Amino acid sequence: MNFNNKEFISEFGYKIFLPENWAEYEDEKNTNAFFDTIEWTGNLRISSIQIDQKKGDELLESEMKSFEGRAEKLKTQNGFNGIKYSDEDELNFITYWLLIVNDKMFICSFTINITEKETQKSKLELVKVNKIIDSLQP
Repeated sequence: MNFNNKEFISEFGYKIFLPENWAEYEDEKNTNAFFDTIEWTGNLRISSIQIDQKKGDELLESEMKSFEGRAEKLKTQNGFNGIKYSDEDELNFITYWLLIVNDKMFICSFTINITEKETQKSKLELVKVNKIIDSLQP
């Protein structure tokens, strides 16, 4: 399967590339949400927040410290800085990405059922989601 074959342009000032069988659904205000229409494997949400462009690196460092070693730094294929971390509760396993792009912070999350956390299917789906996040462009 080609992971990045459908361009999605958001009304919130970015574009990404989605797998062909993924679609958007209605979610919270200022958020785009997506899922696999053939076989549900989780929900991807992307929110955009306006920030002071001069404070982006400082904001990421502060977030890194707040997760006490649970977050890792990342750089997208387009050269944007960010962090990634995971969290869980009794029902859900959620992977988060915080990306700084110019004067915006993108908060991305992918939620799956906690019982699916270690399955091969979920691990493959997370590879797809990482590629989607990596394709983000302002």
